[in-house]
Amino acid sequence: MKKYTYTFILLTLFGLSGCKKTLETAPKDSIASSQALTNITGVSSLLNTVYSNLRGTGYYGQSFKINPDIMADNIYPIPGLNSNRLITNSINALGTHMNLWGLYTSGINQANLVIEAAGNVAGSQAEKNKILGQAYGLRALFYWDLVKLYGYNPQFIVNGFNKGVPLVLKPTATLADVAFPARNTVEEVYKQVETDLLAAEGLLDNSAGNRYVTKTVAQAILSKVYLYWGKYAESATYADKAIAAAGSTFVTNAAYTSSFYADNNPEAIFNIVITSEQSNINESLQSYYAQFPADYGKRQDQTAFDNNSETKVGYGDFTPTPELLALYETGDVRRGTITTGKKSNVTVNYVRKWVPTNGVNFLQNIPLLRVSELYLIRAEANFRAGTSTGATAQSDLDKIRTRAGLTSVPVSIAAILKERRIELAFEGDRWFDLVRLGLDVPKSSALGAIAPIAYNTDYRILAPIPQSDLSVNPNLIKNPGY
Repeated sequence: MKKYTYTFILLTLFGLSGCKKTLETAPKDSIASSQALTNITGVSSLLNTVYSNLRGTGYYGQSFKINPDIMADNIYPIPGLNSNRLITNSINALGTHMNLWGLYTSGINQANLVIEAAGNVAGSQAEKNKILGQAYGLRALFYWDLVKLYGYNPQFIVNGFNKGVPLVLKPTATLADVAFPARNTVEEVYKQVETDLLAAEGLLDNSAGNRYVTKTVAQAILSKVYLYWGKYAESATYADKAIAAAGSTFVTNAAYTSSFYADNNPEAIFNIVITSEQSNINESLQSYYAQFPADYGKRQDQTAFDNNSETKVGYGDFTPTPELLALYETGDVRRGTITTGKKSNVTVNYVRKWVPTNGVNFLQNIPLLRVSELYLIRAEANFRAGTSTGATAQSDLDKIRTRAGLTSVPVSIAAILKERRIELAFEGDRWFDLVRLGLDVPKSSALGAIAPIAYNTDYRILAPIPQSDLSVNPNLIKNPGY
């Protein structure tokens, strides 16, 4: 039996890496030698630490859910009434971007340790499969998010620059394990993501619920990976698999807005759990999107937003752009996720997808994927592939629009992408939905005359690799323009 004793010296792997915020809310970044991975309980404990990376404010706990809307054209800072947070991101200033490179020294190495250790400890094969499947699924998610940031979409490589991110598939437990890998190609990273998700699908069932990676979670993520990869027939197949398992959670028109006020969104395929110990009140999504009274979680009424005299919590810095607001058709129930509120006695539009729930502020769990998106993935994939796997593209588009209270429109890529923009607004998809298609990223007129971020010529499409890592690892190649 191989015994692991380590303190995550991985800070030497690429240097004192960026993405500090990714680690801020993790309960622990090291495991003492007394807790060596010699039994199934220790491996399970480390797996929980792998999950903790997701809720960090540099990842899905905030940055990865709000910056894709800020850096594109869905939201912008309320003029004269913001706290100056993420202002540079809203104008895509030099050097400002999302940063996930710290996943190498946290989530990825932790997942690698779990994968290797699970095969060497005593325990039933069923227990090991459950642990391995989750670790493979999480590692796949980490790598896919990294390659989306630091590499071009595999269908739209610019000027032959096909570099993705380094694939590190073995754990670094001691100094002797430290390596300085070069960047793999985008295609190689996508293939590894596919391999890990297929492994997860084969190892897992759906008994664990949506707070964990399950078979359906692996299928849902893989459907989106295939969509980005341009493998549309496969995307439709995997979206259909996930819908078969989770389609019954699709909420009604009457329940739509309230579904976002529940601690666990009923449509969530995979929920990132936020607890009191791991919440970061000042940097939460709720705080950035709205100001509300300290007891709003108990009241949840419009008066709470409109009463300027009440003491408020949260920054309430960002508001929907006029371009996004213009897309909502009359009667669209989704417009109800935006409300008016008073900030410094000025009426503003606030987003209500991330409001306090269950009587407590700042503890709303974060859905990583919702079943509504699966219908849109299947619609787009079927339309592009010329197939009707599970349903026609028209019927899936109609399902989304009918639930919104709207009439049918002829199916087209433009119609599907419009529904994606509205349905997934404020959920962290807009930037990635544009760049996955090789499209320029427009900027809102509310920000003034700012030119779009041109996909084929503007280096800001890719995130910069932290200089500290470039300095330590001579095999890393920086992204063009930085």
